Amino acid sequence: MGSSPTSSIIILTELPDTIKDPCQMKDHDKLKAQKGTFLALWFLCILGGWSALPYLQHLGLAPSTVSFFLLYTAQIMLLYGLVCRLSYLLVPKTDLWPFASDKPLKNIVYPGVAAGVFLGAAIYLLDKTLFKSSLLSDAHPPAWMGLLASFYGAINEEVLLRLFLFTLVYFLLRKIFRFESKNRLPFLWLANVTAAIVFGLGHLPAAFSIAAPSSFEVFRVLLLNGVAGIAFGWLYWSRGLYAAMTAHFAADVVLHVILIR
Repeated sequence: MGSSPTSSIIILTELPDTIKDPCQMKDHDKLKAQKGTFLALWFLCILGGWSALPYLQHLGLAPSTVSFFLLYTAQIMLLYGLVCRLSYLLVPKTDLWPFASDKPLKNIVYPGVAAGVFLGAAIYLLDKTLFKSSLLSDAHPPAWMGLLASFYGAINEEVLLRLFLFTLVYFLLRKIFRFESKNRLPFLWLANVTAAIVFGLGHLPAAFSIAAPSSFEVFRVLLLNGVAGIAFGWLYWSRGLYAAMTAHFAADVVLHVILIR
C-alpha cells in the first residue's frame, strides 16, 4: 500500500497483543468462542450474494428469473456454508486470529478505511494512465449497483479468499514444511500472494463479459486486483478479517461509486 517493504516487515513481525492473546487459547476454547461468529458470517455471505445480483444482471451474467434466484441462493448457501465450516475448523489450528476486536476504531476502522481509500485512488490512477486504452477502464454499472456489489466484495470475497484460502494455504505450509518462528513471515507472504492471485483470476469472467479476452486485459485484471488482494491479505493477518473487510469495502466504494463518471 503506502509503506515500504522494510516497514511492512517491522510491522508484521510484532503483532498487537489483542491478536496474540487469543492464540494461546486451547483449540476447543477457540472453537466454542468462534462458533457464533462463523454462523453470522455465513448469514452475511448469503446477504452479500444477493447484493451482487443487480451487478451480475447488468453484466448479463444472471437472468432476472425466480428460478435462477432460488438456484443462486442455494449455491451461495451451500458454498459459503462449506467455506465457513472449513474455516471454523482450520483457524484454531494456526496462530492466526482473524477476529480481534479490541479498540475497533484504532485497530480496524481507521487503518481499514485509510488503506481502502488509498488503494482505491491508486488503482484508479493506474487504470487511467497505464491502462487507459482498456475497454474495462470506463465500464461501470450505475453507482447504486456498485454500492450493493461492494458488500459482496467486502464480505463474500474476504471470507472466501482471506478467511478460508489464505488460512488453508498457511495451514498447509505449516504442516508440509518444518515451522519455526523465522519461517512465519515467508509462509504468511506465500499464503497472501497465493490468495491474491486467485482473487485476480476470479475477476476474469466478469471482465470477459465486457471485453474480449486478450493478454493486455488479463494483465490489467490480474495486476490491479492482485495489488488489492495483497493489501487485503496483509490487513487480514496483521489486523484481522474485519480490517480487511473494511478496506475492501472502502476501496470498492471509491472505485465503483465515487470515482465513476
